[in-house]
Amino acid sequence: MATLTEEQWDTIISKFREINNEKEKKCEDLLICKKCKLQFFNKNYHGNYPLCDKHRNNTFKAIVK
Repeated sequence: MATLTEEQWDTIISKFREINNEKEKKCEDLLICKKCKLQFFNKNYHGNYPLCDKHRNNTFKAIVK
């Protein structure tokens, strides 16, 4: 079993952080609701028709409440 030196670990950690920083969305990337033109932020949205919480299909929220 091979062991990694401290320098190798530092390289691995720095590369991992670089990749994660590229994936993060910035707060400047606000989405605009297509129905009410409200600006909102959702880091998980990757579509073409953004809707705010008010206009999204929230059937799961209704079941939980």
